[in-house]
Amino acid sequence: MLSNIFEIVTITSSIVQFFVKQAEQASKEKKDYTAKLESAQGDEIFKYLLLINVASLEGYVAQTRIQAEQSFRWSKIVSVIGFIIIAVGVTIAIYTSAGGSIKIGAAYLASLSGVIIELVAGVFFFLYNRTLQQINLFHQRLADSQQLSISLIANSLIGDEVRRDEARTELARALAGSVTGRSSLPNSH
Repeated sequence: MLSNIFEIVTITSSIVQFFVKQAEQASKEKKDYTAKLESAQGDEIFKYLLLINVASLEGYVAQTRIQAEQSFRWSKIVSVIGFIIIAVGVTIAIYTSAGGSIKIGAAYLASLSGVIIELVAGVFFFLYNRTLQQINLFHQRLADSQQLSISLIANSLIGDEVRRDEARTELARALAGSVTGRSSLPNSH
């Protein structure tokens, strides 16, 4: 059992390290795009602003994943400890009852402690669930930002200036609607 716990801790640490690297990479990309933004002109300004936004969201997603992974790890550890304490309390109660001893206060105390620890583990799992909801929100924002980036980049490739300006105006209206909650962008929520 101890080797299984060590294996779980090792795997969890590897996952956390992966997300840390993702967050660092997103931070580096954000700095690179910020440096390029300083010399950008025309449509490149929009491109780099959106790339900075996407890199920021990727960093937030990675940080939230780190938090979720650590929260889940602690939730599991605390729930296992609570279960062990409850099992010890029940074992003491059974042992003392079978032996004819009436003093089972330690069993009650251990069982109560285990129940309290399980409640704390439940709070940890609740926080883990909230973290997952944040990941989903950030992921949706990241997808929306990527969709917007692609739309602006595709718009800048339109050769006819009149059509490009009309498409840009349409895109701006859609963005204004998304800010106020009335988005007309396809697939926006």
